[in-house]
Amino acid sequence: MRTILLLLAILSTGIQQSAAQSDIKGLVKDEQSKPVSQANVLLLKATDSSMVKGTITNESGAFRLSTIPGGQYLLLVSSAGYRDRYQVLIAEPGKQTDLGTISLKQSDILLGAVTVTARKPLFEQKIDRMVVNVRNSITAAGGTALEVLERSPGVLVDRVNNLVSISGKNGVTVMINGKVNNMPLPAVVQLLAGMNASNIERIEIITTPPANFDAEGNAGFINIVLINNPDKGMNGSWSLTAGYGKRETPAAAFNFNYRQNRVNLYGDYSFSRLHQIQNISNYRKVSSNNQLKENYSESYRDAIQQNHNARLGLDYDISKKTVLGLLLTAFDNKWSMEAENQLWKYINGARDSSVFIPNDEINHWRNITANFNLQHTAGEQESLVLNFNYARFSNRNPTEYLNNYSNAAGDFVYAEQTRSGKITPLTVSLAAVDYKKGWSPKVTMEAGIKLAAFRFTNDVYVEWYKQNTWEADPDLTAKYKLEENIAAAYSSFSVDFSKKTSMKMGLRYEYTTTDLNAEGKPAIVNRKYGRLFPSFFINRKINDNNSLNFSYSRRINRPKLSNLAPFIIFIDPYTFLSGNVNLKPAITDAVLATYTFKKIMFSIGYSYETNTIADFQTSVDVATNKQYLQAQNLENNQLVSATLSVPVTVTKWWNMYTNITAVYQRVQSNLSDNPLTLTLGNTNIFTSQNFTLPKNYSMELSGFLQTASLAGIYRLEAFGRLDIGIQKKFKDNSNLRLNVQDLLASFNWRLVADRPEQSFYTRTLANFSQRIFRLTYTRSFGNKQLKEKRNRNTGSEEELKRVND
Repeated sequence: MRTILLLLAILSTGIQQSAAQSDIKGLVKDEQSKPVSQANVLLLKATDSSMVKGTITNESGAFRLSTIPGGQYLLLVSSAGYRDRYQVLIAEPGKQTDLGTISLKQSDILLGAVTVTARKPLFEQKIDRMVVNVRNSITAAGGTALEVLERSPGVLVDRVNNLVSISGKNGVTVMINGKVNNMPLPAVVQLLAGMNASNIERIEIITTPPANFDAEGNAGFINIVLINNPDKGMNGSWSLTAGYGKRETPAAAFNFNYRQNRVNLYGDYSFSRLHQIQNISNYRKVSSNNQLKENYSESYRDAIQQNHNARLGLDYDISKKTVLGLLLTAFDNKWSMEAENQLWKYINGARDSSVFIPNDEINHWRNITANFNLQHTAGEQESLVLNFNYARFSNRNPTEYLNNYSNAAGDFVYAEQTRSGKITPLTVSLAAVDYKKGWSPKVTMEAGIKLAAFRFTNDVYVEWYKQNTWEADPDLTAKYKLEENIAAAYSSFSVDFSKKTSMKMGLRYEYTTTDLNAEGKPAIVNRKYGRLFPSFFINRKINDNNSLNFSYSRRINRPKLSNLAPFIIFIDPYTFLSGNVNLKPAITDAVLATYTFKKIMFSIGYSYETNTIADFQTSVDVATNKQYLQAQNLENNQLVSATLSVPVTVTKWWNMYTNITAVYQRVQSNLSDNPLTLTLGNTNIFTSQNFTLPKNYSMELSGFLQTASLAGIYRLEAFGRLDIGIQKKFKDNSNLRLNVQDLLASFNWRLVADRPEQSFYTRTLANFSQRIFRLTYTRSFGNKQLKEKRNRNTGSEEELKRVND
């Protein structure tokens, strides 16, 4: 019933028809009547200066704003070296407004500050990426980066297995301010779950990365851009959040930026405490020797995640062309859980025994990263960027169990006490050089080299309490050391054949060496390989309203570092999580074609991946009914996808965005040396509705529905989510936001693996859903005299990801 209500809520918001529209056109020239190309033209609401639509002028200085609702507006025209030009206009419904020639005067003095509160749309669909403007989201207030991702079009977050996928692909690379977080993906998910959305400017979902991005990740990149205020002087904001779901969820955030003369100092800090009640149930049955063996388990988990995230950066302008940057980032994220687990075993329908398992677990991640950045700009078309990074991570993951065994009648028989865990220090060192040169106004070349070194120690232990002392299990206790080095070089060329046709092609080469050893077990993994990764993009602008884009790229998805370590973690006495030293890298070839009509985009894509890495795949020993979960290579994974993105201005106070993604997936694998082919089509429907209300109120409604899909050999059943929020803006640069996350409490996971040919069936239901009410107060402070900020990347865009837990 909840799924039906969710679907109706989403679809009912997407069937409205827009009112009569009008067009606005004009011509921008300078004082000598010469055309001003690439000038920004923004159409703002006259009531609150929020942005309605924007464009840039062509080489003739002409511009056109189409499908504009009737009403009174403020037009802002700006360009580097000229004074901003404001003009009031009235657009009549169904008619074209010709503004004629707009003249810009050269800027020779510093203009006084002008307050224009232009509001970006929540979602912006671009040719190679989807941009989520988190700062403008009411429902994101007081929440986390992970919650924003969960609501983003085409993105699925698996909290059960700590995975993130885009359009059915799990090989996602997560970046923060252009730097990949080269830490275990479960730790990345934990980091995002503790990152306050109040410190996030936007999230970029990049599905077709070019050659200057690392080849890692078959699904693309998710880049989380934190707030870096470009205003001169001292600026910033702070926020406080009170929240409650099944338990308390308080949060706080602060960010600042000080820019004066040659110095820019910036930073932020956030804290959150997410207290959750989680329930996981699992059922498994196997047939062996004329016996039907069944296991039922229930886990009641009281979990607390406490997060501290901080960043401090300094940019110094050595000269007008050279900038030196230093950046320190750190986090301390601690997840702790007390759980009560109950397991029942049945044979041929009769209870055989049961186990009651209280257990405690801590998963504590710490990190500090230092970046040195030097950027030199020789001219408008030439730049050189040097980056040096050093990151140190540490992870402590102790778990204690008390197994209480009972017989078929429920009488206590005996108890055993055990504990397991791992201590994991990791370092990532990186050096990178990127060079860009414009050979002509139509041809640009980019090239670069990068060296990355990973050092990883995984001290894994399993101990049993016997005769008043702890004894290590020699088969399951060991210290593993891994060294991995990646050397990369790339070159790409961008060519503008004409005003309407442009192309970018690139080639990247990466050489990887991986060595995994343990005490007494040398060369567990000893792998050396090199790969070429081509990429190709071409864009054809048919006219002002229509364009076509085509891309091809090859990607690699390397095994997560800790997945290569042969550890074993007990979930219960008959269910185990383990590593897999035999994992191979996966290679993906993907093509994507996109058609754009005004702001409506339709794309269709195909990808073929060999040696697909699927996390948490299951295998069952039918003789003992023991289940093993580990990452495995599937033979191949084929995906055909189609995406439609439609932004619509229904009225001057109602804007809506709808994204529909349809995927057909075909997976081939070998399960216990038996061929297996699975096929399934699925659809993801996402919508966001934004309403501008009187007296500085606004409201946002967003939700999605995901139909059943494949997760390796599992079938993930349909689920969805609906969020709602309302905001009140005040004149003192503050706002108050009230939102409800997961209104229908429908964000739950149900995974099924039915393998009759292998005589087993397993089903897992994870109830992580929480209907959370949040009240967030945010206040900005500081000078609002605008100054251009530096566009900086740190060179480790793809490096800080590959330490998987």
